[in-house]
Amino acid sequence: MRSSFSSSVLASLPNARLRRPAVWIAFLAVAALSLTGCDLFGSNDDEGRRVTTDVVIANSGNFSAQDGSLTLYNPTDSTAALRDIEVAFINSLAQHNGRLFVVDNTASDNAGKITSFDTDQLEQIDQISNPRPPRYVAFPGDDKGYITNQRFDENFNAQPSTVSVVDLVDNSVTKQVDVGRSPQGMGVAGGKVFVANAADGTLSVLDADADTVNTTLSLPDCASPKSVFVDDENEVAVVCQGGGEQASEVLFLSPIEETIKDRVELGAPIGSANGSQSAYYSEGAEELYTVSGSEAFGNGTGEIFRIDTNANALDATLEIPQDDGLIGITAVGYDDVTQDLYATRLPVGAGGFPLFTANGTALVLDRQGNEVTRFETGNAPGHITFLRDQQ
Repeated sequence: MRSSFSSSVLASLPNARLRRPAVWIAFLAVAALSLTGCDLFGSNDDEGRRVTTDVVIANSGNFSAQDGSLTLYNPTDSTAALRDIEVAFINSLAQHNGRLFVVDNTASDNAGKITSFDTDQLEQIDQISNPRPPRYVAFPGDDKGYITNQRFDENFNAQPSTVSVVDLVDNSVTKQVDVGRSPQGMGVAGGKVFVANAADGTLSVLDADADTVNTTLSLPDCASPKSVFVDDENEVAVVCQGGGEQASEVLFLSPIEETIKDRVELGAPIGSANGSQSAYYSEGAEELYTVSGSEAFGNGTGEIFRIDTNANALDATLEIPQDDGLIGITAVGYDDVTQDLYATRLPVGAGGFPLFTANGTALVLDRQGNEVTRFETGNAPGHITFLRDQQ
């Protein structure tokens, strides 16, 4: 906000009879602030402010029906609308250079697509065919994308797989890079791409220029690493989901030394109820959110863990509000503009198990985990991201 210190006051300063030089210096300092239009906290009205225009929820859909969709929620007027974008089973979302990328599996050919949309009208821009079922997409350069791919044997056991290298100019896969079993999330830091191999408990470290594997890092006591983020301190945060006798935790690694610097133990196994988004990193808040959402098929507790990535410490454990008609947590996202936490859930079906063939529910929570409001999503909500504007 601009200071109300007026030009008439400035004009009167030479005639003011100030008894001490310090007072005169103070007047000049305030005058300088008024002329620059900055407040005492360093903000500037000319830069505008961030506004969340839409909360985007990817509805994975029913795998056999291949009917993925988006739910767009406007936090200003609390309205939600379903958007059919003509894709298959959605695995994840990502944003890059003003585009929203939708990653989906296509059952007919056991492969997948990555479809890009503009973030203003959500009109389709391009579509990339991928030779294997894709999981996540990351962007090591303006015109380059990396896609983690899944590969299974006839018994659905994870096999060594690949990362697709994508040319975002001509929308084609140019190369396949061999990595470990069940590659999942990726983080880009220091000219490298860190790929979590969930079934191996390792990280494949790729050279982002050469598109080759530099090394494979062992992650001791890290069961099922899945989500990977790069925080504001340029540390690589890896979410270990836990399993068996191994606890869930978040590892913080140096991308230069490629060594573990910190470990933050969590209180329950991490995972989503439909195998989709189980973690979200908020750059603005410097916070990482993870969910223990698989109550029906594992030891999930229905808790959300908030990790302070500046201090590398567990900041809070939030319990999802109880509802007899809902089960599990399928996705999580934190809006650092409105300070609202979003968590999606599934309806309860026969035998108390999640129902994957009906619309889900998104809860809007405050920072203490209390419900503010809720809205209906599409079938099997699985990923959350936020579209923002500068005003």
